[in-house]
Amino acid sequence: MRILTSAITSLLMLGTASAADMVRPVYKAPIAPPPAPTWTGFYVGVNVGGAAAKGDLDFSIAGGPAFASIGNAFSGIAGGGQIGYNWQFGSFVAGFETDFQGSNLKGSLVAPCTPAFCGPAGLSASYSQSIPWFGTARARLGYAQDTWLIYATGGYAYANLETNALATAGPLSASFSQREIRSGWTAGAGIEVGFAPNWSAKLEYLYADFGNVRTTWLAPAVPLLPPLPALNDDARLTMNVVRAGVNYRF
Repeated sequence: MRILTSAITSLLMLGTASAADMVRPVYKAPIAPPPAPTWTGFYVGVNVGGAAAKGDLDFSIAGGPAFASIGNAFSGIAGGGQIGYNWQFGSFVAGFETDFQGSNLKGSLVAPCTPAFCGPAGLSASYSQSIPWFGTARARLGYAQDTWLIYATGGYAYANLETNALATAGPLSASFSQREIRSGWTAGAGIEVGFAPNWSAKLEYLYADFGNVRTTWLAPAVPLLPPLPALNDDARLTMNVVRAGVNYRF
């Protein structure tokens, strides 16, 4: 009888322990969030946006004062591609980027002139400018948090400036055409966000200043008529660019 009682007691205790094991909560390790993307490495991308340029123009006769000063403001669409490399150290990112853009920026004007000065000589000038392409080579420095990167950028800028002008003096007239590569500097800022593995989207603003350049227009000689005086064109070119783009990181 004592042996039977002991066996029953052991079975009851075993059953109680098994029931406790069945209701014991099971803890699972929390799922770690996906790691933030690293910005280190090469990348390529495309972009599109809008650009607005301004030519500040001063026209003068060689050896004389300016007879006309005017701003030629024009805007258009620009788009192209970029390639670069980033180094990430902690939360900071440094890099280098170069881009090339095609554009349809073009503007024209008729230069005003003071009647007291231009009236007797019959001086006038019409003028047009266009920028079919431009590009930059810039350093970037930014701060990265999660999938976001905020950065400042600056460096070298260049642009193909095409100029066409028509100058008149009394019954004489002459037309001029010139293509030149303007060099200058650029600075701006942007924000970039990773939206898929190796992919990111960006929004960027750039200001570019291509400096002031003097061009002297020489009219061809006309038989039996006095030559037209040389016309100086002092032109400073600046540009603002706002664009969105997509990059693929290798």
